[in-house]
Amino acid sequence: MAGARPRDWQPLADQDPVPGDPDRLEQLGRKLRKTADELERQVRHLKAASEVTSWDSDAGKEFREKAKKCRGRLEAAHKRYKTVADAVGDRIVDHGADYESNASAPPGSYATELHRAQRIAEIARQEAQEAEADKSAAKKSLDGLSGKSDKGDGAKGDDKGRKEKLEDRAEAAGKSLEAARNKLEKAQSIRDEAARKARDAIDDVISDDALKDGFWDDFSQAVEVVAKWTEDISKWAGIVALAVGWIPIVGQGLAGFLGAVSMVATIVNIACTAIQVGMGDESWTALATAAVGLLMMGAGKAMSKVSGRYAKGLLERMQLAKGGKATPRQMKRNRQKFNRDAGMIDGLQKGDISKSIREPVTELFKGSTWKDAFKGGYGESRRMMKDLGDGNAWKGAAKSLTLADSSAAASLNEAKHLGKSLGDVGFDVNKMSRGATRLSVAGSGVTAGGLFIDEVS
Repeated sequence: MAGARPRDWQPLADQDPVPGDPDRLEQLGRKLRKTADELERQVRHLKAASEVTSWDSDAGKEFREKAKKCRGRLEAAHKRYKTVADAVGDRIVDHGADYESNASAPPGSYATELHRAQRIAEIARQEAQEAEADKSAAKKSLDGLSGKSDKGDGAKGDDKGRKEKLEDRAEAAGKSLEAARNKLEKAQSIRDEAARKARDAIDDVISDDALKDGFWDDFSQAVEVVAKWTEDISKWAGIVALAVGWIPIVGQGLAGFLGAVSMVATIVNIACTAIQVGMGDESWTALATAAVGLLMMGAGKAMSKVSGRYAKGLLERMQLAKGGKATPRQMKRNRQKFNRDAGMIDGLQKGDISKSIREPVTELFKGSTWKDAFKGGYGESRRMMKDLGDGNAWKGAAKSLTLADSSAAASLNEAKHLGKSLGDVGFDVNKMSRGATRLSVAGSGVTAGGLFIDEVS
């Protein structure tokens, strides 16, 4: 193994002008050569198998056809490894320690050329440092003669002759330093040319062979990227949708919008998974798991819709009482029916799950979805929170916090607000809130489970 590279490259450069490790390149070249030789042996075996004619049947013909196709790809792989091994080099050729032998040597592999360039660079470095030292010594002596001449000491003839010799010496040192710089440029040009040849050889062999990525390879990569992005979008949009529903007025629009984004991203992700299954890049298990995740998200969304219907229906009874048109008897019946219905929640209706899966695809492209998500209901939202907090919006926000789904949260908040204005008339708003919250939490749990399953699929 070669020793460590010198660190001091003054006066030629601030750092190693020809960096690299030829020995490690040689080791890489040997590994590549070994792989190329093994591939060549396998190609010979497949060639022999594809030319067997004694197995004369449909199965034998199919085997031979597949063996030929496989042999073509192995041959392309062998050519790639062999070309790279030739370009990198699996054996360093040493051209000696002198400059002339290395400068005039024929081009070789990249490892050999890097070794040759570094040898020339080291020669240039040594010569440059010697020339620099010689030049500095001559200049110092000249400075001494100048000082002596100023004092009027010694014989002028001898000083003149010595001065001329020192000037010649300094000039020769300067020329030697320039020659060393030229040698370093030679070393760098050898390294650069070798790198260019190796790069071109590798580019040529991979640019158009049986292993080159075609349309379907590029398509597969694109599908993989889309699948990754939609997986992340589905996860985070779903999580945020579950988190913002409690916000009065604005939260319901945002949650609906983000929920639609999450569902659509999930559907696109499943489509990508189906394509990957068809191309052999994914398993049927992954597709089935993703489909189960989508169904769970649809079921969770459907349960949230039931929660919303439940809260909205009870809120309508309270609004009738707010109108003040009902007689005391009607008010009593209305209150009794409210409290009775608050303890009973209808289950899922036929088509709720399929509708919950289908709706986001159409809702996302409706202007109302975007308008509701970003509409200017912030002022109304703040007013409602101030009313709930007796004039303090922060207290109202704390009271507005709920685990209920966005489809029910708005109705619950309004019911609490109405409850204050109706006074003690017997409407069990807390019972209503508990019922809607329980169903919402269950729906959110199912939705979160669907998100998790889709994530791990």
